[in-house]
Amino acid sequence: MDMLDRQTSPVELRRLVLNVLVRKEAYGVEIAAAVAAHLAVGEESEIPEGAVYPALRWLERHGLAVTHWVDVGEAAPRRRYYSLTPRGARVAARDGLGKARPHPQPSMSAARS
Repeated sequence: MDMLDRQTSPVELRRLVLNVLVRKEAYGVEIAAAVAAHLAVGEESEIPEGAVYPALRWLERHGLAVTHWVDVGEAAPRRRYYSLTPRGARVAARDGLGKARPHPQPSMSAARS
């Protein structure tokens, strides 16, 4: 059983992901690393990158987060960035997750689906 299985329920994982998005918009691998760093208290922690995607989909489905694609260069694949919606910022603030505020949405010319 890995660290994620022993310590983190799906609800807590969603809360940890929301806490990452309070600080800034981020892409999946970046979010997974931030969650792993939060879980690592005095020891190495690694969570599977795929573990955060169900939480991200849940947040998006419930109107707490939105996504947009960003081209990072010719040699790299596009990245799907996640950010809080106004509703997500209210939920994060209600749950005491820092100074939650929605991130500015990219213009339609900058985002591709």
